[in-house]
Amino acid sequence: MRTLVVVLLATALAAVHARPAARGSIDVDVADDGSYIVTVNGSPWFSSMDTYVTLGNTTYAAHNNTLKLESKDHSAGADSGGAYTVYNQLWTTGTTFWFTSIRVYTEHVVFSQKFLEDATGTATGNRQDVSSCFPSFNMSIDATRGYVSYQGDMTGSSTRVGTWGDVSALGTGVRGTGPIVVFKKDLSVSTVVSPYSNFMSLNQAYHKHTNTLAFGLAGSVDKVPAGFTLETIVSVGSGINQGMNTWGDILLSQYGKKRHAYRQDMAMELLGYSTDNGAYYYYQTEAGKNYEDTLIDVHEYAQKEGIPYKYVLLDSWWYYKGKYDGVKTWDAMPTIFPNGLEYLFNVTGWPTQLHNRFWAPDNTYAKQNGGDYEFIIEEKYALPIEQRFWDMLMLEKRKSGMFMYEQDWLDDEFDGLEHFATSATLGRQWMMQMDAGAQHAGVTIQMCMSHVRHILQSVEMPSVTNARASGDYHPGNSQWKLGDSSILAYALGIGPSKDNYWSTPIQEGTHYGPSTREWNNRLQSAVITFTTGPVAPSDKVGSSDRDLIMRCCDQAGRLLRPDRPATHPDSFFVESAFQSGGPRGEVTSTHVELDNFRWGYLIAAELQEDYNATLADADVVGPGSFKAFESNVTKTREIVDFNANTPLQLKKCGTTDFQQYTVAPVLPNGWTLLGEFDKWVSVSADRFSSLEAGSAGVSVVATGLENEKVTTNFFTPTGEIVSATCTVASNQKVKFVAQMHGVTCALG
Repeated sequence: MRTLVVVLLATALAAVHARPAARGSIDVDVADDGSYIVTVNGSPWFSSMDTYVTLGNTTYAAHNNTLKLESKDHSAGADSGGAYTVYNQLWTTGTTFWFTSIRVYTEHVVFSQKFLEDATGTATGNRQDVSSCFPSFNMSIDATRGYVSYQGDMTGSSTRVGTWGDVSALGTGVRGTGPIVVFKKDLSVSTVVSPYSNFMSLNQAYHKHTNTLAFGLAGSVDKVPAGFTLETIVSVGSGINQGMNTWGDILLSQYGKKRHAYRQDMAMELLGYSTDNGAYYYYQTEAGKNYEDTLIDVHEYAQKEGIPYKYVLLDSWWYYKGKYDGVKTWDAMPTIFPNGLEYLFNVTGWPTQLHNRFWAPDNTYAKQNGGDYEFIIEEKYALPIEQRFWDMLMLEKRKSGMFMYEQDWLDDEFDGLEHFATSATLGRQWMMQMDAGAQHAGVTIQMCMSHVRHILQSVEMPSVTNARASGDYHPGNSQWKLGDSSILAYALGIGPSKDNYWSTPIQEGTHYGPSTREWNNRLQSAVITFTTGPVAPSDKVGSSDRDLIMRCCDQAGRLLRPDRPATHPDSFFVESAFQSGGPRGEVTSTHVELDNFRWGYLIAAELQEDYNATLADADVVGPGSFKAFESNVTKTREIVDFNANTPLQLKKCGTTDFQQYTVAPVLPNGWTLLGEFDKWVSVSADRFSSLEAGSAGVSVVATGLENEKVTTNFFTPTGEIVSATCTVASNQKVKFVAQMHGVTCALG
């Protein structure tokens, strides 16, 4: 066996090129004993602690010499991530070999641990811990660094912020494993540490007794196949938003997923209608009617009011339940849809987003219950383990109108099925089979109730376009806070979903109770529009505020989106970590780029005190001058100056009086395109194009539905607002030409 492993090591070394690797601002100093220090810009950033592995029910560790460094080497090479230097280390327990390596690229480092042989007895009995450890970092006190630890469910909606010397906010274990952004207070440098492969079975765990952050195999996994590899990445950037985007670029490139592909999903492009938790028609129909008739009435009402819903989300009320309220048969009950799902699609023209939860142990698909497919069945949960099951499931519902499969209860099934705890590969197999089935049927996937590890796993799943990024909506609750989770979602190329909302405060007859109110309907409408994820109101028939709903889209239901989701600016995290340097309250921002100019959008709510926002807070860059106007509490359009020397003054506020600012660039000729005052995103690349600024004025082309009337506003060099309402032509375009004497319409 020793000869075989030496050959394996030699083969690994021969695979790299013998030339110097490009080195950037991140590096690793590796000592002769296998310990290491990660440096950033030449300064120590992370120092190693112990290296260990559990095999045959015994833990072997470097610190007590039960795990010995057999051999080591380093060389240079290149792969899809770029040029690198690799440090290879072969460890032995005396009878078994274990392989680790460190690949150092220009902007990131990848730590790898590999089981060279089939291994048993790898569990320690603690699923929240690790049974192998590489890398490990000393959590020494450094008050000059803050951190953002992505953790919890719903795309890390329980993310916490702290300082590097205070581990109380640090995620650990099954629910706590996720990217950790470590940043300097001045935001000049940041690093992101996270799993890089086999996301479903890799844990991060904090060990208080040694003050160590360890990465490795989940402690409950009891056997590992030969060749199984776990990788951890450390990337370098600046700030939180940019640092996470750099990290995300590396993962997306590694797994071949495109950051903006999610925007082509119907739910990210068009307005929908929802029956999810919090919706008026969630486990409630119109009096005396079934769901089929109720939703047909919703469609007729929307048509009458001119609300262009283009799809419908059907939550868990439509299919058969079995033991423990799991899915027994994923078909429509005749009491719900007497004529079937396809009939609803044919009558309304609405494709469906179909909800699913965990499989019941008495489901009708499992061979154990007389079905046709292999399942793992435990006391409360069941799991399909055949690809052909997922192919069948997705394709059948695609034929009845499904365009998106929503997999809910991801956390409950992953936490509750014992086989997930003990297997190194089952979690990934579950996700990859689901994705392959979706691709086979030509549908997309929304993840819901996900751990962060599910979101990490989505980089290998092209069909995953979006994920719920906050808790379930209920009229009046505060699940509109997506500033943290949206950073993670965007970094990994998926749209953050806020769930649904009521567009009016009072909707009589709701089963949530007579006191239920949504006083923050305008805030809900604004926030959901700025997510770049699904936008789906959920009103009672006869209770919609059409004007408020239409602030998100054009007359055809096409969403008018920013270029990326609104996220917390970096100053928010500085304030959270160090109690200075940023807003004390909810501030998020995003932008739109149009013909090399950038418009910024900023929302402020629950501000505890006034705050002077900077250009960076508004997601615009200087030098340059900007004009800003507020779109929620201000009755008249007051245009204010905003630049590097003149901050944007945000006032202390709550939720109903939240502030939403558009920040528009002053063009070289002194004109400013303010856009549509009746849209949250007043200038969207989904609406406007071909911006030209000349000596006589400015022109821009708007796209819309034929005969749609579009009102566009401009700010003149002399300080006046001028506008025109133009009708979109048969080519779905119209051109606005603004000059000092007014604005005219032309063919686009």
